[in-house]
Amino acid sequence: MPKIAGPSALVDALRSVCDARGDCIMLIGLDGRIEYISTSGLKTLEFDSLDSLIGRAWADLWPDAAKGHISDALERSRVGEGHRFSAFCPTAKGSPHWWDVLVSPVRDDRGEVVRMVVISRDITRERANAEQLRWASDHDVLTELPNRRAFEKRLQEATTRARKSGSQVGLLLIDLDHFKHVNDTLGHAAGDHLLRVFSNRLKRRLRAPDFVARIGGDEFAVIVEECVNDEHLRATGEAIGGELKKPIRFEHRTINTGCSFGGAVFPRDAGEAMDLLRNADIALYARKRSGRGGTQLFDARMREEAQRVASQLSLARGALSEKTVEPHYQQKVRLRTEEVVGFEALLRWRSARQYHQPEAVDAAFKDYELATKIGALVQRRVFIDLRNWLDAGLLFGSVAINAAPAEFLRDDFAERMIERLHHYRIPPALVEVEVTEHAFLNRGSAFVARALHMLHQAGVRIALDDFGTGHSSLSHLRDFPVDVVKIDRSFVCKMTGDYEVRAIVAAVIDLAGKLRIDVVAEGVENELQRALLINMGCPYGQGHLFGLPSSNDETERTLPSRKALVA
Repeated sequence: MPKIAGPSALVDALRSVCDARGDCIMLIGLDGRIEYISTSGLKTLEFDSLDSLIGRAWADLWPDAAKGHISDALERSRVGEGHRFSAFCPTAKGSPHWWDVLVSPVRDDRGEVVRMVVISRDITRERANAEQLRWASDHDVLTELPNRRAFEKRLQEATTRARKSGSQVGLLLIDLDHFKHVNDTLGHAAGDHLLRVFSNRLKRRLRAPDFVARIGGDEFAVIVEECVNDEHLRATGEAIGGELKKPIRFEHRTINTGCSFGGAVFPRDAGEAMDLLRNADIALYARKRSGRGGTQLFDARMREEAQRVASQLSLARGALSEKTVEPHYQQKVRLRTEEVVGFEALLRWRSARQYHQPEAVDAAFKDYELATKIGALVQRRVFIDLRNWLDAGLLFGSVAINAAPAEFLRDDFAERMIERLHHYRIPPALVEVEVTEHAFLNRGSAFVARALHMLHQAGVRIALDDFGTGHSSLSHLRDFPVDVVKIDRSFVCKMTGDYEVRAIVAAVIDLAGKLRIDVVAEGVENELQRALLINMGCPYGQGHLFGLPSSNDETERTLPSRKALVA
C-alpha cells in the first residue's frame, strides 16, 4: 500500500505522476471529501476548476443508483481494505460515462489509514463494444429481432415460469409462404426488404409480454405467455397474417406473400420447451402440406404424418437422379379403333432391385426445390427418348408430361421447357404439358397462366388433367389455352353403375366437343367402360385395358416405322 505522511517532495512527485496518467485519480479524506484530483481527472470529469471539486463529498458526484457502491468502498477503505466496482456516472456537463473504479487505503508511517486513493478509468467505449457483442450474439443483424439462441433461452424461461404458476405458454412458428420464390424472381435485396418490413410489423402488432424472434431464413417464432386458450393463439396468428397482407413495396414493385402458422401449447402438447418447439414445427409442416395460409395447432396424429413426409423428402433427395429416373409410357388410344395416338410419360425411378412409382415420394412434388428438380429430370429423359425415336424414324404421335403446381413458382417454367425442346431438337407440337386444376387455385396461379400461354404460342399442347375434381372447371376452359381435357379415372370407374356420374361424363364430353377441345378418358379398365365412352362421343382413352405403362425400350419396340408405313 502506498504511504503518504503529509505534504512533502514525495507528494509533489506523486502529483506529477498522477497528472501524467490518463485516468482520474483522487485523494479522498476519511470524511469522504475530495482532497486532490489529477489534472487529467479534472478534464475527464469536465469540471472547469479545482475549486468546484476540492472539499466536496465524493459521493455527491455520483447518481443515486451508484451511491451504494460509494458507501461500500469508503467503509472498506477506512478499515484498510481495497475495493473495486463499475458504475455509471455522467460528467459535470452531462456526458454519459461508465467507470471502472479502484479504491485503496493510504497509510501513514504507523500503518494507520489516513486517506484513500481513487483511480477511475473511463470504460464507456469498452462497455459499448461489449454490449454490442452481447447484442449481436442474441440478435439477428438484418431484422434486429432476437435470434434462435435468444429464443430458445426465452422459451425455457417461459415454460419454467408457467410450470411454477400453473399457466399456459403458446408458441407460434411462422413461415413466409414461397419466400425463396421472392428471392429467385425479385432478388435477395427484395427478400431482405420483405423480412425487415415484416419484422417491424410483427413488433408493432404483438403485446408487450409476447416475445418474437427470427429463428431461420424465413421462419419466425412468437412466444405467447399467459396463453388463455387455443383461440387466443389463433387470434394472434390472424393478427400477424393481417399485417403481411398489407402491400409491401420494393423499387416500384409490390411484393405479394402470405404466411403459415404452426402452434402448440405448453403443457398440454409438450412437457418440455424443446418438445414444444418440435411439435409446433410439426403443426407448421402440416399446415403447409394441406394448403398454405392460416394457423394449424398441433395434434398428436400429426407426428406420424410428419415422419412419413420427412422420410419421403429424404428418399427423393437421395435417390432421384439422372441415373435413377426412367420415364415409362402409357398409351393413349382412339377408343373406336384402339389406334395409338400418343403417350403419357409417367415418372418411375429405379433402385437396385425394383421400379418405384411417384407415390413413394409424393411429398416431393409439393416441395418447390424438389418438384423443380424432378420435373427437369423427367423432361430431359423424355426428350432424349423422343430424340432417339425421331432419329430412328419412329412414329409416336405426341407425348404428355405432367407438371406439378410447385414447378411454376419460379416463373420460368415455359422458358426452361422451350430451351430444352430446342436443345434436343424436339418439335413443340409433339409435346403436351398436363396440369391439374389445383395449379390454378394455389398461390402462383398467375405464373401458371403465363407459362401455359407462352407454351401454347410456341406450339406445345396443354392438357387439363383430373378434370372435374377441382373448382371452377368451366372458367378454366375459358381463361386458359386448354387443348385437351382428361376425365378423371374416379368418374370413369363409377359411371357404369351411377347414372349421375355418367351424366357428368357425358356433359363434359359434349361441352368439350362444342369448344373444339379433345377429350381423353383416364382409367379405362374394361370393355363396358369403353363402350359407354364411345356411345357418349368420347374420342380418346387410356388405361390398363390398352396396356400397362412400359419402359423406353419396350415402348420403342411397339412403335411403327415411318419407312415401313411408306413401303
